Amino acid sequence: MLTAAARTVVALVAVMMLVAVAPLGTASAVTPPNPDVAAAPPDGPPGPDGPMRKNGGCVVGGVLPNSDLAKIPPPLTTLQIQQAHKFSTGAGVMVAVIDTGVRPQPRLPGMIPGGDYVDPANNGFDDCEGHGTIVAGIIGAAPAPTDGLIGVAPNAQILAIRQTSLAYMPENQSSNPDDPNSSRTAGDIRTLARAIVHAANMGARVINVSVVSCVKVSNPIDQAMLGGAVKYATEVKDALVVAAAGNINASVDAGAGKNQGCKSNPDADPTHPDDPRNWKGVSVVSTPSWFDDQVLSVGFVSPDGVRAENSMAGPWVDVAAPGSGIVSLSSSGEGVINGVPGDEGGLVPIAGTSFAAAYVSGVAALLRSRFPKMTASEVATRIITTAHAPARGVDNAVGRGLIDPVAALTYEIPVDGAPAMTVQAAELALPQPPPPPDSGPKWTAAIAVGAAAAIVAAVLIVVAATGIRRRGR
Repeated sequence: MLTAAARTVVALVAVMMLVAVAPLGTASAVTPPNPDVAAAPPDGPPGPDGPMRKNGGCVVGGVLPNSDLAKIPPPLTTLQIQQAHKFSTGAGVMVAVIDTGVRPQPRLPGMIPGGDYVDPANNGFDDCEGHGTIVAGIIGAAPAPTDGLIGVAPNAQILAIRQTSLAYMPENQSSNPDDPNSSRTAGDIRTLARAIVHAANMGARVINVSVVSCVKVSNPIDQAMLGGAVKYATEVKDALVVAAAGNINASVDAGAGKNQGCKSNPDADPTHPDDPRNWKGVSVVSTPSWFDDQVLSVGFVSPDGVRAENSMAGPWVDVAAPGSGIVSLSSSGEGVINGVPGDEGGLVPIAGTSFAAAYVSGVAALLRSRFPKMTASEVATRIITTAHAPARGVDNAVGRGLIDPVAALTYEIPVDGAPAMTVQAAELALPQPPPPPDSGPKWTAAIAVGAAAAIVAAVLIVVAATGIRRRGR
């Protein structure tokens, strides 16, 4: 019989063998979602997922000290928007802003009410946080002689949809707070799905989603409805969905109220060609961005192109745009702002992926106006392909890099078929490099010239030697 010590050794060896052969990390491994358009919710009158009550006041941004608003905002200079406007201003394109609502004002003429998923008594024109109004101003603000602000697509039409508001709370909290599908985040995901379907059915050619929900892989939420909605918008209604990647600091871009729980994921890992964007390393999902084949996801950089530490990284990030140095419209209904109320009082600069996404939506509107027959996927491919790639080519914070509106509007980009809205699809759309020149003729010519030169040299030597012998006689 085995002694107690021997049995202990045998048990330890068995445990070690089990650990050695067990797959690592499979419990939380994530694969790109494969949404089903049949799961998209039916369209209907906009309204909340459940009864809501207002429990907070509204806030209004302002102007930071020592600001010179007469200057062109830095992001517009970086993106060469004035040059881009020589080719397109977004005329004839409807851009849906699904956000905290958009406050009507003279610099957003012709704005369309799209409905309210917070308070059904409203129509999307109420904005307690000012967040949606800032986004709309970046996309479509008309110019004014009082300041340097102009929207990326000033002739585009804004469709205003209020889908969320921090000033409202559900009347009936979940009876089971441990059930993620009964949480407010789950409710927001469901109303976002309905809002996307509604916007697509209203004729939006671009749908900007700068409200982000973050979901832990270890505590998942059923997102089939949202996946179906983005696929319906893209593949059935040919609307380009542009989404903010998310922010890892809750105090950054807090107007949309969804940054809590957003954490960065590991960077791309080209040493694993079967998973180069490192989906297996994802611990927190940013939605709707993670529906990568149907959504153009945007991270943010400074106007100088420096990667922002607060931009949430993930394998779904396609491109980046400026997310700081922002000047936009005020939710007071008049004037411009460059600051929003901070957590500790006072004003802080406007910054975050929400506003980077707005710049990309504006560029998408320029493209859809200039190339009206181009599909949503082809527009995404053009934006990705013409971006300025980071040193590694692609990374999970900025994707293919900083967008270039002028290049997107002017470069010849061959696109075959219906590419997905991913960096990989855009890479595949690039033309093959020309074959290297045939060096055979050059070598043949070089050899022939060399041989001829050798013969001439030999003849000259013989002639010279003959001449010397004759003189010697």
